[in-house]
Amino acid sequence: MDEITGYEEKPTIDLLPPLKPKCLMLVRLLHVLFLFVPILLGIWFADLFGWFYGLLLWIAAVFAAMIILSKLKLAYIPFNQHELSHSTAAILKWYVYREFCGDGSTGS
Repeated sequence: MDEITGYEEKPTIDLLPPLKPKCLMLVRLLHVLFLFVPILLGIWFADLFGWFYGLLLWIAAVFAAMIILSKLKLAYIPFNQHELSHSTAAILKWYVYREFCGDGSTGS
C-alpha cells in the first residue's frame, strides 16, 4: 500500500500474445476433447453396463478433467495470475502457447 496516496499496487496481468491459426486449432481441439470425452465415456459405459455406471464414469471423468485443468493452470499460467478466474479455453491457450507455439518458459 502506498502511504502517500493510500492506493494498493496491483500486479500487472501478462496478456497472452496472439496465437497462430495452427495453435488456435489445437486449442479448439483440446477444448472439444475436454468437453466431449467425459460425455462420450459416460454414454459408452451406460450402453455397456447400465445408466448408473455410465453416470458414475461420467462424474469421474469430469473430476479427472477438472484436476488436469487445475494442474495445467498452476503449471502454465503466470504466478501473479493464479488467483484470477480462468476459463477452460484460457487455460488451454496458455498451455498451447507455452508448450507448442511460444517461448517454452513456464513463468513460475
